Amino acid sequence: MAHTIPLLPLRDRIKDLNIKAYYLLVALSFIYRASSTSHSLKWAFTLTAFAAVFPVQDYITSSFWLEMFRALKVIALTLALGLAIWWVWTAATTPVSA
Repeated sequence: MAHTIPLLPLRDRIKDLNIKAYYLLVALSFIYRASSTSHSLKWAFTLTAFAAVFPVQDYITSSFWLEMFRALKVIALTLALGLAIWWVWTAATTPVSA
């Protein structure tokens, strides 16, 4: 029998998701408007949105699969960090045209 991890109360989970979604929306609105052509930054924020907001506990009951999805989230965040660093590096080294 698979070991299951107990869920947080529904009200607390919804509050956490709302806070994450709010901060993510604010960041996306400023960054997307400032650099509309940067695909690496858009991918970085998309992966961050997936990792931060996607409610895994609502769909997964097995602790094995929950750990697998958590590992997937870590990979997504690592890739997002790499893309964000790539964007900063290329934005800093690319000359601005007049």
